[in-house]
Amino acid sequence: MWKVSTEQIGVRVRELALDIAINLSSLVENDLKAALAVEVFPPARRILEQILENARLAAATHLPLCQDTGLIQILLELGPGIYLSGPALSKVVEVAVRSAYADGFLRKSACQPLSRENSGDNTPASVEVVYSENEGLRLTVLAKGGGCDNTSRLMMLKPSEGWAGVRRVVLTAVAEAGPGACPPFYLGIAVGGTFESAPRLAKWALMDLGAGETPEEPGLAAELLEAVNATGLGPAGFGGRTTALGLALKIYPAHIASLPVAVNINCHSFRLRREKLAL
Repeated sequence: MWKVSTEQIGVRVRELALDIAINLSSLVENDLKAALAVEVFPPARRILEQILENARLAAATHLPLCQDTGLIQILLELGPGIYLSGPALSKVVEVAVRSAYADGFLRKSACQPLSRENSGDNTPASVEVVYSENEGLRLTVLAKGGGCDNTSRLMMLKPSEGWAGVRRVVLTAVAEAGPGACPPFYLGIAVGGTFESAPRLAKWALMDLGAGETPEEPGLAAELLEAVNATGLGPAGFGGRTTALGLALKIYPAHIASLPVAVNINCHSFRLRREKLAL
């Protein structure tokens, strides 16, 4: 058995929340450079160059990559024999996020949905704890802006719509997202599950993608990614070869009468870190 203090997790959440706001991950930087290397359309090339220059300036000046510093989403995966001690994890994460957004002078975007009154500290964060078969303790921190989150979708299809229906949902979501979600995108797709679980699975697919992990359905994911890039939306919606830099797909058993499809869209900054915490 390993006892892990929630306060230790909170310290790392604060550090990662600050890091992802300012520093582009090496995975995203390499994906952008690879897209630039094959792009021939001048407006698309200029947008990709500007995204990379923006990342360079953000790191050099210690300023956020984007003015929308997003809402924080936490995934904590507990391996066998690990249990948490100390204050409630949700409270510890709230303190960590509040501190990060205050000390980093990051925009506070959390508000009451009807009155629109701002919470003033970007809390609460979304916190999810799952039990894993993998050894150790794994922490994922994602900051997601409103533009891309607004364009994420869940559709409950008829089973007869099959793979063609899945493709249609994904391509429709991308078309409706357009330039407002800051392409080139990263996409987490889930097929199956339930009305409740499909969006969670799509989020997990997106997080796995951002962490550079091996995709579960590489062939089907590659087919969807090719179809998305064939739309020609391109960087910032100006056209070009790259509408999405990456796509991950999870397929999960569903009810015989259902075919849920969830699409989780993320902007090109893809502010995510995943790491295994020391015990």
